[in-house]
Amino acid sequence: MNLLRAHGLSKDFGGFKAVKSVNFSLHSGQIMGVMGPNGAGKTTLLKLFSGHLLPTSGQILFRNDEITNLSTRNICNKGISYLSQRPSLFPSLTVEENLRGSAQVSSIFSPGETKVKVNELLELTGLVDRSKVIANELSYGEMRVLDLGMCLATQPALLLADEPTAGVDEGSAGKIINLLKLLTGNTYSGRFGLSGLIFVEHVEGTLFDLADQLCFINRGEIKSVGQPDLIRENSEVKEYLNEHKLE
Repeated sequence: MNLLRAHGLSKDFGGFKAVKSVNFSLHSGQIMGVMGPNGAGKTTLLKLFSGHLLPTSGQILFRNDEITNLSTRNICNKGISYLSQRPSLFPSLTVEENLRGSAQVSSIFSPGETKVKVNELLELTGLVDRSKVIANELSYGEMRVLDLGMCLATQPALLLADEPTAGVDEGSAGKIINLLKLLTGNTYSGRFGLSGLIFVEHVEGTLFDLADQLCFINRGEIKSVGQPDLIRENSEVKEYLNEHKLE
């Protein structure tokens, strides 16, 4: 079953074509890693899917419902959450308050149910002991983990993650990768399970370890899509990996 589909998706910025007539599909249960050079259109693609940018042309369907021109809030309510490249926290609030705010915005739960939800997220992210710490006093890695927890608070079916481990320490990166693996795995039965994940990364280890499908994009066009081991054989992908010393 298709979770997300795009047909003829394009985005122009004053004559610059950041995304060019892209056709894209993600099946339920899939983890898609998106890679490519800087400026290739990776972040633009995620922002189009999440509603942070409106396409110049084309169509986006989520669970067969058109979401092409919906607002970010409406897309979030449909079940898509976007983790941006930089943490989007309330810096003067505690970890717990950040999670509660995200949970309350996205749900109709009672205060008691919201508290249960926040406690589950604290356990899931490993931030129980940091729950009363002000967000701007966290390490960058902890901020990134909290940011992921806030995205999960909306209980998305699909998570769009833009470089989720960039700039974080090794321990936090491992925590993020393991958490994403858990939530997209068949064995997880909690309320925060994901039906799909699309993530942008430059780190070879993360790309080939986490994804079951890889998408290579360059100059706004999808050049190759396939299983990680097979996509390595694509000539453009090989050139990219060599140039960026990712092999």
